[in-house]
Amino acid sequence: MEVLLKLTPQQWAILDAFLVTLIPIAIGFFRYNQLSIALRSVFWFCVTGFCLDAIGRVFWVLSIPNLFLGHLSTIVEFVFFANVYRFALRGFVKPALIPAIIGLFTLLAIINTIFLQSFKFNNSNIKIIEAVLLIAFALVFFYKLVHELVVSRLEKYPMFWVNCAVIIYFSSNLFVFIYSNYLLLYSKQLGIQIWFIHSLFFILFHIILAFSLWIVPRNPNSHG
Repeated sequence: MEVLLKLTPQQWAILDAFLVTLIPIAIGFFRYNQLSIALRSVFWFCVTGFCLDAIGRVFWVLSIPNLFLGHLSTIVEFVFFANVYRFALRGFVKPALIPAIIGLFTLLAIINTIFLQSFKFNNSNIKIIEAVLLIAFALVFFYKLVHELVVSRLEKYPMFWVNCAVIIYFSSNLFVFIYSNYLLLYSKQLGIQIWFIHSLFFILFHIILAFSLWIVPRNPNSHG
C-alpha cells in the first residue's frame, strides 16, 4: 500500500479514471429493456471494461504485472464495438464483413502477443489497428446517416453520440498508442503526462456513452 502514498495528483487521476465507467453502467442497468441490441453491446462493454480495469488496478497496487490485461481488454473492446457497428450498419454493409474483421483482428492480436509484443509490453501495434478500424466504422456510419437521411434530430439519436464518442476517443489517443512502449521504457515523467491526458479522454468517452444510453427512446424498436 506504500505505493499509493507516493502517487501524484495526476497519477491518482489516472488510477481512478476507470470509476467513471460506473455512470454508463448504472444508466444502462436501469434502461436495459429499452436499449437496442447495439446499445446493449455498449452497456456490456462498459461492464466488462470496468471489471478488467478494476482487476488491473488491484494488481498494480499489489505490484503484480498487469500489462497482460491490456492485451485482453483490447480484444474485448474491439469485439464489443465492432458488434455495435455490425448492428448499426446492418443492411448497409455485407453481413459477413464485420464478423470476418472481428475474427481477423483477434487472430492478429494473438500473433502480435506471441511473436512481437509480449505481456511485458503494451500491445501498441494492435491498439493502433483497433483505433484505425473503429474510426473507419464510425466514418462509414456517418456516411450511412447522410446517405439515408432517416434521422431528423441527431442530438436525440443515441447511436450518433456513440459514434462521436468513438471518433473522439480513438482519434485523440492514436498518439498514446503509437508511443506507449517508448514512453514506458525511456521517460516515466512524460509517460505520466501522456497517460493523464489519455485518462481525460477516457472520462469524456464514458460520459458521452452514458449520455447515449440516457436518451434512448421509450420504444426499444425505434432507431438507435
